[in-house]
Amino acid sequence: MKIMIIDNNRLFREGLVSLLVSQSDMEVAGESDVSEEAIQKAIDVCPDIILMDTGLHHSTGVNIMKQIMLRKPDIQFIILTMEEMDEQFYEVISNGARGYLLKNINKSMLLAALRALVRGEAIIPRNLVTKILDEFARLGKMQSYEASHRDFSLLTYRELEILGKLEIRATNREIAEQLGISENTVRVHVGSILEKLHLRNRREASDFIKRRTDLLSPGQG
Repeated sequence: MKIMIIDNNRLFREGLVSLLVSQSDMEVAGESDVSEEAIQKAIDVCPDIILMDTGLHHSTGVNIMKQIMLRKPDIQFIILTMEEMDEQFYEVISNGARGYLLKNINKSMLLAALRALVRGEAIIPRNLVTKILDEFARLGKMQSYEASHRDFSLLTYRELEILGKLEIRATNREIAEQLGISENTVRVHVGSILEKLHLRNRREASDFIKRRTDLLSPGQG
């Protein structure tokens, strides 16, 4: 596996190089500090994995990671950090990093993590896995709350009528014929409904309506 190191601490980079070159299945493809130059170097050497410390200039480091991934999406990132911070962890993982490790781990753990990454595993400490699960649960509850509190009072009477037609997956032409309006008018109303209820498409609207039939009658609006 080809590995690139991006870290502002030259001594630390040299230590990693010494460790990695001693492994028969690993090759150091390049190294750089956390700067814009790292982007071009990564593109030139095209490593399999980049070990990176976003460091004190965290936002700059995340941006460099995103720029590299945009140009070379197959490169996988493991973020190395001096201290564990939830906000930074969520940010780098949500932006595509496949691993997050503290710099004080021992050599064998780091080597094992690199090999596990090649096998397709994500590299995240156990205590952070729990935090990820907690975050998913929190987001799920938030989405459930938002879904159950969508404001139907924002819809006009005509939009409520069309919303009812979406439940049975009626086409714009079918809705237009049933309501005696033009297809273009239907399209405008459907777009307005999706925007007001924060729904992405007609299928999502249909599924949502089926779960909330009690709220769809204009007489209850």
